[in-house]
Amino acid sequence: MPARFVLSFDCEGKWGSADGLTAGDRRDLKDQKLRDAYGAILSVLDEYRIEATFAFAGAFSQSASGFARIRPAIEALASEAPDYLRPALRDIDETGGEGWHGAALVEAVGTARMQHEIALHGVTHIPWTQMDPAFVDTELGLFESLEGPVRSSRTFVYPRNRVAHVDALEARGFLGFRAAPPDRSRFRSFLSEFNLFDQPEQEQRREGILAIPAGYFLNWRSGARRLVPPAITKLRAKRLLDGAAATNAVVHYWLHPENIATAPSTLQLLDTLVGEVAARRDAGHCVVLTQLGYCRSTESPS
Repeated sequence: MPARFVLSFDCEGKWGSADGLTAGDRRDLKDQKLRDAYGAILSVLDEYRIEATFAFAGAFSQSASGFARIRPAIEALASEAPDYLRPALRDIDETGGEGWHGAALVEAVGTARMQHEIALHGVTHIPWTQMDPAFVDTELGLFESLEGPVRSSRTFVYPRNRVAHVDALEARGFLGFRAAPPDRSRFRSFLSEFNLFDQPEQEQRREGILAIPAGYFLNWRSGARRLVPPAITKLRAKRLLDGAAATNAVVHYWLHPENIATAPSTLQLLDTLVGEVAARRDAGHCVVLTQLGYCRSTESPS
């Protein structure tokens, strides 16, 4: 049986670190660096003919004018999430929106040679575990007012992988969400990069909205993570794909395009990974799916 492979990207710009912007974020998460990172990713995916899921934070998916239209609603939410939204709004004003408006990146994904899925990664990127049902309802109301293809998203990636309020997604017609990986400290997460005995994941069957296997973070070559040899990352991926082919399981890798903007050598790991997947696909040992494609592949034939 072929392995099933899913690749997803959490697309955030500065929204992903709004509650803790660093000098490095302000230096690296600029519009040109983000355009370069997304362009490099799309080139790699085109080269190997790999389709992927790009899950955009809704606020990030908007142009400057599109964001201005929803800004009053976000300002109204700032009193409920001041540690997250007030720094975001302040930096938008101070920088002219540098790193906050990604509509051009959504367009680049949507017009790429490969047919990628555009999914939703929250609207404000506030973790849903910090929201009450009323806040979630407001977020999803904002989602329904977004401009562009993000508005048609049917799968979801939770901000910071904090899964909550699944019923609200199902009520809005979402078909699947990426499940949460094991909750680990930063140190244990770092050590997991050396674990060559990880097993691929099986389907998580449930009624209604589907929990898409949580997958594995592609090592971000920043800080201590630069100590992980690329050969180990490649061997880990090969072992996971081998195991998935033997058991009809799923290998789901994910990362942020922003990881490549801040640590460009991460792109080589992505190239190595998708090259390995493409070779297996061409040999009939692997099927490549987007998150939405994975959801549809699990549907019972009528």
